Amino acid sequence: MLSVQSLRHGFIAGLSAASFVVAASSAQAAVLVSQPFVDGGASFLSNRGGGFENADAFVLGAASTVTSIAWWGTSDDGGTDPFSVRLASTLAGLTTDLAGTVARSAAPVGSDGDPRDIFRFELTLSAPLMLAAGEHFLSVARDDIDWLWTEGTGGDGSSWYIDANGNWTSEPPDLSLEIIGERQQTVPEPDTLALLGLAGVGAAMAGRRRKSVSV
Repeated sequence: MLSVQSLRHGFIAGLSAASFVVAASSAQAAVLVSQPFVDGGASFLSNRGGGFENADAFVLGAASTVTSIAWWGTSDDGGTDPFSVRLASTLAGLTTDLAGTVARSAAPVGSDGDPRDIFRFELTLSAPLMLAAGEHFLSVARDDIDWLWTEGTGGDGSSWYIDANGNWTSEPPDLSLEIIGERQQTVPEPDTLALLGLAGVGAAMAGRRRKSVSV
């Protein structure tokens, strides 16, 4: 017959295993989607005020918490404000600017095909953005200053722009972007926790049998 101490140890082992599962599901902030810029590639005018708007699609493999968004591009003034960054699950939903602070790399990270200096920009969101798994669309533009978004690689091979008729049209290439954050935690269901607890008790029983054999 199992002693109270053995059962207690088994139960604690089960809880420890459950804690490990929860801890393992937590991830540090990381790049969730990466479409790095193409050195020597093309750059595309993205000026919302002038009617030139670009967007690109990306896919999240799991529900995630986004904390910042990065992209690469160039402009005559080299500034970081005002940027208009929008994110939605549909192109039609790209209507509201994300709140946050934009920083630019201190030095150029490359050049496009003209050539113009390319800088990395990153928007740190004022509040984390919860996104479901699946396809989403990102639009980056400036309202009143000519700014160009640089070609990227690693996506589906195409991006979107608003044509002369005001419709979204898809053509190559990808645009450069990074989506940064964490995959959301997955907590085991109660049944899973119960099974882990039973596994701990089973481990205690196995330990008792091994002890009995060795005596």
